[in-house]
Amino acid sequence: MSNKSSGVYIIDNNYNVISCNDTILELYPGLEAGKKCYKCLMNLDGPCPPCPVANHIYGPQTYLDPIRGIYETVDAVNMTLPDGSTGHALVLSTVGESETISARLPQSRAELTRLLEHEYFDSLTEGFSRKGFIRETERIFFRDDPRKYAMIMFDLRNFKAMNETFGISRGDQILLYIFQTLKNSWLSPAVSARLESDWFIFLVKKNVLDLNRLDELLNLQWTNDLQSVHLHLRCGIYPIDSREESVTKMVDRTILAKEASDQRETGNFAIFDLEMRKRYVNRAGILSSFQDSLLKDELKVYFQPVVRCSDGRISSAEALVRWKHPEMGVISPGDFIPELEKNGLVSQLDHFVLGKVYQFQKFMQEKGLKYVPVSINLSRQDFYNDQMINDIFSYRMQSRLPDGMINYEVTETSVAVLKENCAYYLSQFRKNGSKVLMDDFGAGYSSLGMIGNFPIDIIKIDKTFIDRIESQPVTRSIITAIIDVCHKAGLSIVAEGVENASQADFLQKTGCDYIQGYYFYRPMSEENFRNLLISSQETLDQMDSPNSQVSETAGQQVDIYNLLDLTDNSGQFIQVCHPEDYSMVFANKMTLDISGHPDEPYQGRKCYEYMLGLNAPCGHCPMKQMGDETEKEIETDDGEHIFRLKARFTTWNGRRVFMEYGRNITETKAAQTRYTGQIRSILEALPDGQGVFHMDLTADRWISSGGHAQNARNMQNMESVDSLIRRIGSFVPTPEGQEEFFRIFCRDAQLKAYQNNQHQIVHETESYYDDRSIRWSRITAHLIDNPSNGHIESILYGVDISREAKHIQELEIERLHGKQEKELLQKQVRQAMEMYSKADRDRRYDHLTGLYSRLSLNEFLENGEKKPAQEITAAIMLDLDNFKDINDRYGHAAGDRCLCALGNLLLNFGVSRKIDFYRYGGDEFVGLVRDPGTDLSKLSSDLLSEIRKVCVKYGNVEIPLTACIGITSDGKDCQTMINNADKAMYLAKHHGKNQGCTV
Repeated sequence: MSNKSSGVYIIDNNYNVISCNDTILELYPGLEAGKKCYKCLMNLDGPCPPCPVANHIYGPQTYLDPIRGIYETVDAVNMTLPDGSTGHALVLSTVGESETISARLPQSRAELTRLLEHEYFDSLTEGFSRKGFIRETERIFFRDDPRKYAMIMFDLRNFKAMNETFGISRGDQILLYIFQTLKNSWLSPAVSARLESDWFIFLVKKNVLDLNRLDELLNLQWTNDLQSVHLHLRCGIYPIDSREESVTKMVDRTILAKEASDQRETGNFAIFDLEMRKRYVNRAGILSSFQDSLLKDELKVYFQPVVRCSDGRISSAEALVRWKHPEMGVISPGDFIPELEKNGLVSQLDHFVLGKVYQFQKFMQEKGLKYVPVSINLSRQDFYNDQMINDIFSYRMQSRLPDGMINYEVTETSVAVLKENCAYYLSQFRKNGSKVLMDDFGAGYSSLGMIGNFPIDIIKIDKTFIDRIESQPVTRSIITAIIDVCHKAGLSIVAEGVENASQADFLQKTGCDYIQGYYFYRPMSEENFRNLLISSQETLDQMDSPNSQVSETAGQQVDIYNLLDLTDNSGQFIQVCHPEDYSMVFANKMTLDISGHPDEPYQGRKCYEYMLGLNAPCGHCPMKQMGDETEKEIETDDGEHIFRLKARFTTWNGRRVFMEYGRNITETKAAQTRYTGQIRSILEALPDGQGVFHMDLTADRWISSGGHAQNARNMQNMESVDSLIRRIGSFVPTPEGQEEFFRIFCRDAQLKAYQNNQHQIVHETESYYDDRSIRWSRITAHLIDNPSNGHIESILYGVDISREAKHIQELEIERLHGKQEKELLQKQVRQAMEMYSKADRDRRYDHLTGLYSRLSLNEFLENGEKKPAQEITAAIMLDLDNFKDINDRYGHAAGDRCLCALGNLLLNFGVSRKIDFYRYGGDEFVGLVRDPGTDLSKLSSDLLSEIRKVCVKYGNVEIPLTACIGITSDGKDCQTMINNADKAMYLAKHHGKNQGCTV
């Protein structure tokens, strides 16, 4: 008899899988959230024939499972989904087991709670985790005065070096020794926890704290059979002095005290004091006073003019923000903007700036003064803020400002991350009369390909480039190339952060259009900027600005090599070759990706040999289909992909070439096939005596009426969808029923159902048949996409269910009789699914990096899932360089950001190379390689190279990442390989930072 819970999966009314527990995935691993259950289970295009949901069957029923060949009991239980809609929980158990379905669920709340308890405990020390510490402390403070207590946090000086010296296993032993020693010491802590790595925190009574005895806890001796190690600890103490503070805030203050002790050269302790409190308050003060400062007008919009490079005249400006706090003084944007972004408040700031800039421009316009375009910075959060987006459009509609006088700056990072969502809104901004500026170009996701992929008008070269003009010739060449390519694409250039004459002279000589920086103007208040414009009325020219000027070189013929990045990632592939010998002249990234070996050189290679590995031109070659035409649209199929091309003969650099460009329509063709199959399967499944109606909802057009029913065949050439629905509904016997039928199936109702992701509408009613009898019918409308035109279509038909009526009534009586049991089972299923899902997610994944957790690795190695060495072919041990220094210098928030960035890199790196990465602890990671053909030396080199490319931006600081890696395939099992990889990593570290060792 199995001890496992019943298999449970939950679907919505459209048969989409919402969630599954582990047991059902063991039975049916093909189930996947977001997909149709019948597609996952049986690869069908509609509900499985015995489906209890489709057949309205309630109560446990026994079925033969055609996949596994055994009988199963299945019970479908209605439940309410998180969005308020009705769903169905299907509970499965194998016939022959003695437990009932409900008994196989957890028997008590306590039993379910135990599934989640691991998140409150530390797996290494078996003490509390951070979450457990907070929970237990809150319980104590509920019954006792918090001011009787203090929090004290310890960490181990140079723990990382110790870990590298003695190995992770010994390092864990040392951590366990420290925890147990402190827990069992004279501190007599009420709560003991390990927050992370070598951070230990204790809640102690103030009356037991003896600062004179702390030294004996800060200097410990760890000894085993082979070694004796002196341990130097540091600690921070927070004497709790308030009943009102949250436990989380108390922990934060204890961490601040501990961090203060980290700054000292010798092992010691620090007590939370007024200076630390001030730093803590400043962080919190920014957030707590922000909205109040907005209302009190303590945040001011400043303007920094942008000048024309050729003559230094003002052409536009950028709107910036300055915050003069009445208590904290002037707060740097570098301090408050990141905090607002972290806490989701930056859109309020951007909305404030938007309103102020419109007020300024309107004032200048109403006074009859010349004024210049002003650009406003947008955060990526703004694109998800409906009020911000709506006001961008509504302000523009309500104002009488000329086009181009209010424009928007977005960073290249935002554009790269938000992709289609950002591109859509930017294109709408342009249609609304605004220009789009790409800010900080070169500081993040630098790629000229972005220029062609997004609706950008102006490029602003980042200050980091400008700062290197005088010292780095390579930087000067890069800036020159950027200006040249952008001009040829019709874009203007603004150089940011220009601070001296040397920089300005170089930019003028290279053809830069506009300059922004302290060399000409610093950011100035609204009043000063207004006075500047008033004093410059004679020199202002509103139409000559980076927001309106088009480069003189725009429209000229551009050589393909200069536009390489513009064509990459554009959604089309491009290939150019010489027609006489098929030698390739140019191929963009998409084309190279299709070849399967994008890194190999292609120029001069035969296109058929490079792209397909053939020895002669392929049979589907577009050039052969040209005939006497010089330009032609072609559809070609190479057996794996279907392409819709536009091909032409043209001249390139004085020589005749054949150019083909187009899109991969394989998925579109597949969608058309599915569309045809959907219609065919519906028509073939119709019973005798029934009618079927086909209509185009998008175009409001009747398509066809047919089927076996004469009444249906008589309904031809209907004027609209609603007229057809009225005619079909007239066969319902009562006027009330006819109106209900129209309300459910009218064109608007069907379109609304489709918008709500509902692809099937079902209604049961009485209706007349050809023999004039009245019977119960189930009317079904299938809502489908027509990929050829993008229209939404509907196929509506009815089925005689009069024989089912009596059976349904009996089932309804049975359902009512068992309502109490059903509600109880529904509640148990919902609780079980919620807790199973949360428990499985929390214990398997590391919340910070998104990788598998160490607990997941231990489970893999120890709980009967150990893989033989031939399946896990190699192990990787990776350790981040200088991580302790990063934490000490920039704070643990910066360290966490570095770990997140590394986790994201490892996740993507692993997916592409069949490697499972686990966070082993702190900044150490384990990888298990599953591909037997992996070149380990190359793997080490590639991984080190990818990590070196990562540069984490934290505030105004960029933190480069490097690591040391050990890789080995030596070992009879996974654990042995991990141990050997650990040794290899230490060998790598002996050679310095950024090293790898493969054994």
